[in-house]
Amino acid sequence: MTASVLEKLRSAGIVNVVDFVSNDLDVLATKSGIGYRELATIRRVLINEQAAPVVGGCSLFEVVVATTSIVSVGCRKLDSLLEGGILTSEITEVVTDRSSVCDALVMNTIYTVVTAMSKNVVLIDTSNSFDVSHLAAMLASQPEVDAESALNRVRIVKCFDVLTLLSKLSILCEASSLSNDSFYSSMKLVVINGIVDCIIPSLSRIHNNAGCGYVAQLMRQFRHLTTDFCYAVLLCNGDGQLAVSKNTTSTRLTPVGSLWCSIPATRLDVVNITEESNKCGDTDNRMTHGRVKVMLSASNRLQMGQCIELEVDEHGLFI
Repeated sequence: MTASVLEKLRSAGIVNVVDFVSNDLDVLATKSGIGYRELATIRRVLINEQAAPVVGGCSLFEVVVATTSIVSVGCRKLDSLLEGGILTSEITEVVTDRSSVCDALVMNTIYTVVTAMSKNVVLIDTSNSFDVSHLAAMLASQPEVDAESALNRVRIVKCFDVLTLLSKLSILCEASSLSNDSFYSSMKLVVINGIVDCIIPSLSRIHNNAGCGYVAQLMRQFRHLTTDFCYAVLLCNGDGQLAVSKNTTSTRLTPVGSLWCSIPATRLDVVNITEESNKCGDTDNRMTHGRVKVMLSASNRLQMGQCIELEVDEHGLFI
């Protein structure tokens, strides 16, 4: 491309690559006085240099398979219900009544990641309710498990307000992208405990629904962890803690509560049915310490309403 050709293109109103490519070559040849073949050659070179590389469907599929994995929850029956387990590209919420039996789902997932998968876990505790001694007891109950090594695969972060939580999530994303710490290169699961219990109610009380902005920022950080770093994000919250509007006679979620409900791709409701089972005499196994019912209440890929009953031993492991 010579200086005279550039001058002719400018006189025809062409000032950048987009103008050149979007113009009809026959019309441009008439306006500029440049030959059609010469314009076609220039256009072909520009497209080869400026266009995004062509990616085939097979290549995209291979990337998805390589970056997406399934995290087992430590129970074959529940893994089967979830078609393998928790996806690393999804946000999953577990809603419980906060009894130790119901928290078994989250604890078993952490247990499986640090033992069977030999991967690392970050747990952000916003309610100060996570008891690491419970996890240590689960690990110690299995003689073949190196409890000390498994516990070293878990990092616990405490924060009790939304600004600190956003800061911790941002730091986590930065640390994962820099990969200076070998811990993050082997991390697979991020557990966030108690947001609905302790943070969402305070956001619902902010005037003019300004709390929705904070929830949107949390959603953005969660998506960042799942899509850019391929982590599985597991939210653990108490049942019935979402704030409801007091301005209406009927029970209705506040805008903050409604926005929060749209975040998880999969929601599991866990109910303690130990007493019911004992009354009915359904529990015959002497090792059974408790019994829970798990229902798939929300999902964008699985049939909702499915439920199973699971037994939990004295250490909190699924039987």
